Amino acid sequence: MKMFRLFCLTLVLVVLVLPIMADDGNVAALLRQGDTASDSSDYTNAAVAYINVLKIDSLHYEALWKTGDMYTELADLLSDKEKNQKEIYFNKAEEYCLKAIVVQQEGWEGHAKLSVVYGRLGLFRGGKEKVKIAQKVRFEAEKAVELNPDCALAMHVLGRWHQNVADLSGIMKFFAKKLFGEELKGSHAQAAQWFTKAAVIEPDILRHPYQLGVSYKKIKQNDKARTALETAITLIPEDSEEQGFMEEARKMLKKLK
Repeated sequence: MKMFRLFCLTLVLVVLVLPIMADDGNVAALLRQGDTASDSSDYTNAAVAYINVLKIDSLHYEALWKTGDMYTELADLLSDKEKNQKEIYFNKAEEYCLKAIVVQQEGWEGHAKLSVVYGRLGLFRGGKEKVKIAQKVRFEAEKAVELNPDCALAMHVLGRWHQNVADLSGIMKFFAKKLFGEELKGSHAQAAQWFTKAAVIEPDILRHPYQLGVSYKKIKQNDKARTALETAITLIPEDSEEQGFMEEARKMLKKLK
């Protein structure tokens, strides 16, 4: 009788545990599938894979922020003429990144990816909307660096933040002061500091030295700009955006000589 009860208990445990093990295997496989698609710039299939993970585990932190990241990339692929769809994708990106932060508040990836969402959304909307979003960009990026001092992505976002604030028109700076009760303080010198830090951590990423060169050129430090841009053109572009940066770096170098 004891043996029979033990057999029944073992059978119940097997029945309960096997689906969990199967789900764990599916999650790992789906994450790999999503990562492979993402690395190939197949953002649609990557998003599908990560969303399928969330169908198994709706609170899966990694799948949440990665899904948000894919929606950001999908939004960027659309032209500005496709405004409504672009807004939908950015809203989805924000939604998933925010959920990731709720699930794991001390997870730096959620904050870093959300800073990218806000940064790109601000550039897309422009004007006063760009100014309204500015503080969100900086907050999320700074939080990511606080949680992970080696987060080159967030450092790059902060560099871009300083670039954009430094380049705001007088009218937009006045609007920002009226909106926030204080001036938005950004400079190309500070931008250069952030890009330098990012480049130390990720020396093979072209966008860091390229933007570093842009900021140095803005503040008339042409020798440093030349060095940064010369570094940029030796690196391999990760995507079409970085390919554009490389071409622009070559043009800038010709003008600096």
